[in-house]
Amino acid sequence: MSRAPEATSLRYTSAPARREAILRRIELDGYAAATDLVTHLGVSPNTVRRDLRRLAQDGLIRVVHGGATAADASAPPFADRSEQAAVAKHAIAAAAVRHVEPGTTVALDSGTTTLEIAKLLPPDAGLTVITHSLPAIAALAPRPDVTLIGVGGQYGRDTRSFGGPETLAALGHLSVRTLFLAATALDASGVYGATPYEAETKRRLISVARRTIVVGDARKFSLNAPIRVCGWDAADLLVTDGVPAGFTEVEVQIAP
Repeated sequence: MSRAPEATSLRYTSAPARREAILRRIELDGYAAATDLVTHLGVSPNTVRRDLRRLAQDGLIRVVHGGATAADASAPPFADRSEQAAVAKHAIAAAAVRHVEPGTTVALDSGTTTLEIAKLLPPDAGLTVITHSLPAIAALAPRPDVTLIGVGGQYGRDTRSFGGPETLAALGHLSVRTLFLAATALDASGVYGATPYEAETKRRLISVARRTIVVGDARKFSLNAPIRVCGWDAADLLVTDGVPAGFTEVEVQIAP
């Protein structure tokens, strides 16, 4: 296996030097894959895991599936997020479900606002719902009027959703009329996610959907996330409770 130019010098150096190199990589890219660090540093996977664990314990990074992100890049746990802007999320969901066409297939991204959409989907509309969100699956499972397709994979406790190669492969075989896409953060450039796995799942959902509706409360414009999911050219509509002054990048529906 070929080594990166820096690898020889870092392979046998002290742990602090390796960890500084890891921090530089995360600072530049927002994310570092563990497999890339093995090659970049010229060390074993166990060494990388130990370095990442130590940096996370020091509060300098956040370990995620497959690698690590910056410490401030993670979204709060699902339970905490579900309590934030709860009234706005319910209003956004109520506005969003008006775009659901009877007899079609709807995809729900993982998120607290999309969970509200799951709860408000119109009854007896002949809907098929595709989702990798465990709370959305739980909300829809008792409904005999909904054909539910749950997409599995590796379970992420922070997001309460499934992700990884199995999720991406399953989504690639599906077709969706309307996707409701969640976001960790929003700005004039587009939609952002907290981790590469989360972002890749969102991109796959976009690729199989004929129409993408982004849902998110106005707070998302003041938050940061490291991974850009897509630009506004990939979205047809943003349903929210407010946007920054001068925001014209996509059609916007303001929830009452």
